[in-house]
Amino acid sequence: MGLARVVAIAFLMLGTLGGCTPSAPNVASPGIFPGGVPVTEEHALAAGDEIEIRFPFYADLNDRVLIGPDGRLSLQLVNTVAVGGLSVADATKLLNQRYGAVIRSPQATITLRTYAPQAVYVDGWVNNPGLVRSDVPLTVSRALAQAGGTKTGAKTDNILLLRRAGDGKVYYYQVALGDFAGAGDAAQDPMLKSYDVVYVPQTVLASVSDFFASYVKNIPFYFNYPIQ
Repeated sequence: MGLARVVAIAFLMLGTLGGCTPSAPNVASPGIFPGGVPVTEEHALAAGDEIEIRFPFYADLNDRVLIGPDGRLSLQLVNTVAVGGLSVADATKLLNQRYGAVIRSPQATITLRTYAPQAVYVDGWVNNPGLVRSDVPLTVSRALAQAGGTKTGAKTDNILLLRRAGDGKVYYYQVALGDFAGAGDAAQDPMLKSYDVVYVPQTVLASVSDFFASYVKNIPFYFNYPIQ
């Protein structure tokens, strides 16, 4: 069973929220680890990522390109290829399929050279809620720091992390950040992905699903970013 199936609540989509009131799965559920380890197993290629493509027998096709805002690459011979949302392995397979139609045995390889700047939305009981941008990878604690830190009384043991996956569904997790600076490896500080939403509650939420039924409709970008 994949990681997402183990830890995700898959029904949390616009228009599909029901009357159930489960709590969010903790980010320390089986298959997810504290201390800054990603919630997801692989990086999904995104707009602004720079990749290098190399062909062992066709050096003239070697290229270093940025993924466009629509998640596509503009390449020689095959025009545009949609790789946004794919892992490097899946993108490599797709490129070899496309090039295999026009050249013999392409054997293309992809190397991710630079990541696109991250854009994460921080909300709730923080000093400066809003969109946070960063050229370095963000964890929950780093995102909160860029949002001016949490306000007094913030429930940092019940932070919620929202993520829209490649299947189009919204998954959410509970992060027990606590006093990360003093808690060492026992604290949870997972890596974030672009378009994640970090919500710091002021009080313990009585019903996570009821909260999100109204909240997700007001996130500025969350359901509109390009996924492929």
